[in-house]
Amino acid sequence: MDKERSRPRTSSSKGSRGDSEARWDWNLESDRIHFSPRWVALAGCEDHEVGNAPEDWFRKVHPEDQEKFEREIETARFGDATTFECQYRLRHKDGTYRWMSCRGMVVRDNAGRAIRLSGSESDVTVTMVTDRLTRLPNRLLLVDRVTQSIERARRYKGFHFALLMIDLGTPTSLGHSSTITDTLLTAVARRLETCLRLPGSLPSVRHNDLVARMEGHYFAILLDGLRDIGHAKIAADRILGELLNPFTVGGREVRLSASIGIALSATGYGTADEVLTDAETALHRARVLGGSHCEVFDTDILKSEQTELQLEGDLEGALQRREFVLFYQPIVSLESNEVLGFESLLRWRHPVLGMIAPLDFIPIAERTGFIVPLGAWVLHEACRRLAEWHRSLSLGDDLWVSVNISSAQLTDPTLIDQIQLALHDSGLEPRRLALELTEGIAIANPSAVTTLLMELRAVGVRICVDDFGTGYSSLAYLRQFPIDTLKIDRSFVRGMVTNKDTAEIVAGVMNLSKQLGLRVVAEGVEDEDQCDHLRALNCHAGQGHLFAKPLDLEGAVEVLKTGLAPRPERRRETTLAPEGETIFPQLFVRGRRLVTRRVASFAAAIVALLSAGVLSVVKIIEPASSDPVRPPAPTITRDRTVEPPAAPSAPPVTTKEVARVQAPARLPAPRAGASSPSLAAASAKVAQTLPLDVVHLHRFGDCRGQLDVSRDGVAFLSQHDSDTFTLKFAEFLHALSDDTLTLKSATKTYRFKASAPGSDGTRKLRELADRITRARR
Repeated sequence: MDKERSRPRTSSSKGSRGDSEARWDWNLESDRIHFSPRWVALAGCEDHEVGNAPEDWFRKVHPEDQEKFEREIETARFGDATTFECQYRLRHKDGTYRWMSCRGMVVRDNAGRAIRLSGSESDVTVTMVTDRLTRLPNRLLLVDRVTQSIERARRYKGFHFALLMIDLGTPTSLGHSSTITDTLLTAVARRLETCLRLPGSLPSVRHNDLVARMEGHYFAILLDGLRDIGHAKIAADRILGELLNPFTVGGREVRLSASIGIALSATGYGTADEVLTDAETALHRARVLGGSHCEVFDTDILKSEQTELQLEGDLEGALQRREFVLFYQPIVSLESNEVLGFESLLRWRHPVLGMIAPLDFIPIAERTGFIVPLGAWVLHEACRRLAEWHRSLSLGDDLWVSVNISSAQLTDPTLIDQIQLALHDSGLEPRRLALELTEGIAIANPSAVTTLLMELRAVGVRICVDDFGTGYSSLAYLRQFPIDTLKIDRSFVRGMVTNKDTAEIVAGVMNLSKQLGLRVVAEGVEDEDQCDHLRALNCHAGQGHLFAKPLDLEGAVEVLKTGLAPRPERRRETTLAPEGETIFPQLFVRGRRLVTRRVASFAAAIVALLSAGVLSVVKIIEPASSDPVRPPAPTITRDRTVEPPAAPSAPPVTTKEVARVQAPARLPAPRAGASSPSLAAASAKVAQTLPLDVVHLHRFGDCRGQLDVSRDGVAFLSQHDSDTFTLKFAEFLHALSDDTLTLKSATKTYRFKASAPGSDGTRKLRELADRITRARR
């Protein structure tokens, strides 16, 4: 900008005082324009290089401004106004554009016809492309410079650029004072300028970088002519570090939680708007992941969109090619462990992408309307399979199969005909077919749904409300629906053992269901504690990985022939305290649970009891500290010990030895100043050195392996060599959401779940995330 303003004037710019103004005069009768020498100088031309025809002027106007500029001229000529004003970009001789403010006057004859236009122009480039508060370039200039970078990237293969979009956040400590906020924004602008001006601070070749103020608390930086595309992330981290250092505003220290989104030229862009959009997308992800870090626009998003388009095109043909298959997950009696029925689950065996889960193609099918013919196929296939099993196998009279019904299918007028046709063609009794609809679908249009469900009940099929508890209805509200079964959502089942409020919700659902005469199926049962809790509440049935994962056709037939594998019986825990001794029941029961699992946890329970002043241990033989692998724990019953197959060398510990009450005075007092970490802490330290068995989630499918943390970073050892990787701490960010750990590098996102089911697996994954956080420090 300063370079343009300091350009020496050409010889044509010299003249009289009147020529110092950039004036023009357009004779409409002769259709000729005269430009003053100053106007010619603004265009960077000589007198002979500027013609007198209007087309010579219009050709110098920016293509995006031509239509608006010509419309202003035409309005002035044929309207009633006597003056006009507009702004447009004029092309300089060197190829750049400058913003011009044009003011004109219309001269008319006695008949009111315009015969001449005359006016003046001034260069307002600095005003138009500069933010008034920070004096930085604004969005207009940034877009222009990004456009130039895109052109250079097209012409030169080795040219790279990156756009950094910066969100400062909203510091709450500043209050609502606009003066203080403006002071902070100005300080940020100066700090960002300093980052760009320091020699060698940014890895660019041209040193043509640009920092701009967008709007509000958003800034942007164009890194132009990068030596390597990977340097963009290095520069962004350095800039972010500068922004996270405190600012002094109004005598107070203010810290920002800034985030940066990065768009790279390697993605391949056609317009500046595309670059800004991708940088904003990456910035949004950086904020979602907690802020105060950088996020590179993930080109996998583009790949996923292309994959979605491919799936959309392949859907209809997949039905004819018989690529869809049904899996069957058993629904099991909690009392007898017998299979009561199956939920049919749709999968797509794509010839190129492999097995695709419903989450990846059902939304596409619903959006395109393909869910209706696909749902009809599922109905026919599920009914046909169950009818065949009843004919060929010796099955219980009440074995049933459930099929999920989407909202699009409920609005399909042929739904009842499709159900009746599926029952007729397969020969299946209607009572052996259950239709599952979600709670949200049920309450979206209660009157219409009630009418439809009454018609379905007249056919004889069962009605089940799936994912109950995730919507806004209540059991009393659902009374109007003719339903048979409720399926409690897995989120309640997962939390009821450890969360008192969730447990009370599940108990309330069970009690009200009993009053309404509804059967209850609990989804997502993953461990024995959940099963015991549900059984105590008289829940009828459960479904989840504790019983069986979704089975293919052969697996389902095998389960029907042989039954489910028996689960170990779990005796009800009672308090076994010797006569005359007082024991806190809850602490004792928890201690017994830990004893049956492993010696390390047993030691932790003993330490907890000792700290409560309840028990003292007569003798505990601890395994050698050099052996990180704990021996199998003995199974303790009343007054006797049953040794495991590989018994440890230490003598058995009996219940009486554990529970003997000693006087507090007999406990040895710790030495002053001595450090004595608890057995539980020591055991936890050993456990933390072990890798965690995890499931690596891909977009389509998954793989298994072990995830480990060291001083340098994390390593994933997969069962498939192609999926094994290592990352240093500087190369990734991590976040834990619910039961999923996410590792985000500059080029790829990795997602993991613990292999161990239920709350135990979630706990171990949380411990691993904590280890990563501590190791970073």
